[in-house]
Amino acid sequence: MKTWIEIKDCFPVLRALDARQFANAIEQRLIDVRSPATGLQIDLFGKVNEVRILEEQGVVRAELDIDDAFFARNGLTREQVDPLLAARVSKLRHPATGAMHPVAAIVI
Repeated sequence: MKTWIEIKDCFPVLRALDARQFANAIEQRLIDVRSPATGLQIDLFGKVNEVRILEEQGVVRAELDIDDAFFARNGLTREQVDPLLAARVSKLRHPATGAMHPVAAIVI
């Protein structure tokens, strides 16, 4: 499954990050999440395919790719996973300081 996430409120704190650093920060948030169906910890490892930094608009857009087998293996639907993705990406770690920075994330 490919989906886009739009991230706002990341400037000026995360202004120094380039596309690869944003991708790394997002991918770290996709590991070890709680299943909305069972509450158990699962590995939702997604890959960030593309990052578009639109600083003038104050937005970063990231294309995520999650293996379709993940849904079947965990008995989840996209409607269950989309809010989970947005919630997990609502904090990003600054690579230089290690501090978590709250951001607004929505699945588009």
